[in-house]
Amino acid sequence: MSGTYGEPDWANPGASAKADVTADAGPTTTSASAAAANTPSPSAGKSKSSCIQRLLSILNLLLCAGMMTLGILTLIEFQKGMDISEAFVAAYMILFAALLALYEFMWWSTIDAINKSMRKNFGFLYGIKGKAAYLIFVAFLTIGLESSIKWLRYTVGIAFLADGALHFFLLCSKPDLVSNYKSPTGGLTEGGDEVV
Repeated sequence: MSGTYGEPDWANPGASAKADVTADAGPTTTSASAAAANTPSPSAGKSKSSCIQRLLSILNLLLCAGMMTLGILTLIEFQKGMDISEAFVAAYMILFAALLALYEFMWWSTIDAINKSMRKNFGFLYGIKGKAAYLIFVAFLTIGLESSIKWLRYTVGIAFLADGALHFFLLCSKPDLVSNYKSPTGGLTEGGDEVV
């Protein structure tokens, strides 16, 4: 936990990264030339990782559009004799899709006040693990909807599930592709204070 106002580490950009760096700063036995020979060129890895992250962000935005469409169509098809819980699930789907889309837009172009509020209230989206878990949760919410267009429900739900699994797969098997993931930090400084 950060010392400022009892805020968690994810509310302050770089707070947990500092702890990781100091924990990993133990003595090493490899020489500088051996380390340089085993290290890939930073520009090649960075461009590939940046491209993967951008593609994942675009995929998330497309899935959000599909989920919003599914929620809106379910609300339009809602009839008096239908179960009211379906309307609530559809409204939550629209809300959850809008939340993820807003986060992804913050990743491309940050609006300081919105980003600060989102980081404090939905900080789990600001890491790969949290976003992957969120995508899997939303997938089951989408698949569980009963009174909607069946093919769209399964298409969007399975796509969200695959996207969440892909995030976890990249995190576990190809950590170099997501290790330099930078969540949006607009509106915050290293100490968690507001930028003036």
